[in-house]
Amino acid sequence: MIYKSVSVSKRFRQAGRQDRGFGLVDRVIFPVKITRVKSLARIFEFMKSPIKPTTRDLRKINRQSLLELVYFNAPLSRLELSQLSGLSPATVGNVIAELLNDGILLEVGSQESQGGRPRTSLSLNPGYGYFIGIEVGETQIQIEIVDLTLQKVSHTRQSLSAGDFLPQQIVEYIVAGVNILLAQSEIAAERVLGIGIGMPGIVDHEMGVSVFAPNWGWQNVPLLELLQARLHIPIYLDNGAHAMALAERWFGAARQAENLMVLLIATGVGSSIIMSGELYRGASNSAGEWGHTCVQPNGALCRCGSHGCLESYIGAPGIIRRYRELAPDSAILMRRTQLEIVAGIREAAEADDVAAVQVLSEAAQYLGIGIANIINLLNPQQIVIGGWSGLLLGSYLLPKTRSTIDAYALKQPARVAQIYVSALGDHAVSIGAASLALERFLRPEGFSIARVS
Repeated sequence: MIYKSVSVSKRFRQAGRQDRGFGLVDRVIFPVKITRVKSLARIFEFMKSPIKPTTRDLRKINRQSLLELVYFNAPLSRLELSQLSGLSPATVGNVIAELLNDGILLEVGSQESQGGRPRTSLSLNPGYGYFIGIEVGETQIQIEIVDLTLQKVSHTRQSLSAGDFLPQQIVEYIVAGVNILLAQSEIAAERVLGIGIGMPGIVDHEMGVSVFAPNWGWQNVPLLELLQARLHIPIYLDNGAHAMALAERWFGAARQAENLMVLLIATGVGSSIIMSGELYRGASNSAGEWGHTCVQPNGALCRCGSHGCLESYIGAPGIIRRYRELAPDSAILMRRTQLEIVAGIREAAEADDVAAVQVLSEAAQYLGIGIANIINLLNPQQIVIGGWSGLLLGSYLLPKTRSTIDAYALKQPARVAQIYVSALGDHAVSIGAASLALERFLRPEGFSIARVS
């Protein structure tokens, strides 16, 4: 969804640019290739728009195009921006002057040039504004304030007990957490450019409605409306796995993957699909309910009401249930939270506890079946595992899934699929949620220059 490659000059191809602003991953930037746009009017042809671009439209697109380029590739000179965008030096100069005057960009030094004056480098102003990313999970709510470059400023977590799932309770936790963080960070609400929230279940991201969260008994909850009545900041809602996929696609190790699957394994199990560089939502934004694919007909009862769902075998409650069946008197089961119990099961397995080894071996087999199904159906380049349970167990389970994947996945697509645990860690969903607001900041009119190729 962002840039597909960058091909400008030999120097750029050889060197690239280091990611200096985000502090999330240490990789070469230019993840993506932007083919040079020689005629701005062609943008509308690529977008298949019947509307003839006005001068005002072109100014907005030019501004958006250059801001995206600087955001993902800073520092850049005006000349480099002209080369990358295909815009004339005069147009680039006018737009950059506006962005500097608005305080969004800064001049941060100079580059040597082959003859003539040194070129001034441009970068983002991290303090221009802030985003808030919120992960609403089934066991906790995580809230982070980040600056314009997504550097973390402050964060907080609120644990949820079994009864903390009524809509008004969730709203209260979010509002309180946001207000506390703003006060602690001494940031005025007016300086927050947007709040992104990743939710469990099916979310109508356009209307801001939690359409269906069966584990909480939510259906058609107008969460956006409830929050906007309390927080007078732009708010954007989406499914948590979709938010995580955005973070992986923009800032994670999957920046060069056009076809990607993100697996979120926690209390519940979900996924998000990136196809040809775009988030695939399906007809009602419910694509990716991987946890509710059947892996065992007439199997264990799932929280959704069906039987044999993958979530029932690899989600945290399913792993705990199975361990309780095999070791009902284990002291591990006396621990307070799901995270503590699952961590204890892994520790016991690493110490060769028979019950723990069997439980995780079974979970690895079901995970392998689920991944094999993904490989056969979608042929992804990369499969990224996240979610608190996925992060906790991933490095233990993945080696044990290989034989199952080899047994059930077609050989050719299995060879190209890279499977790994998310490098963004337990901040992936909240960073992805903040990116929901970032996307609106970069593309306020909804145009996507980066898709032009």
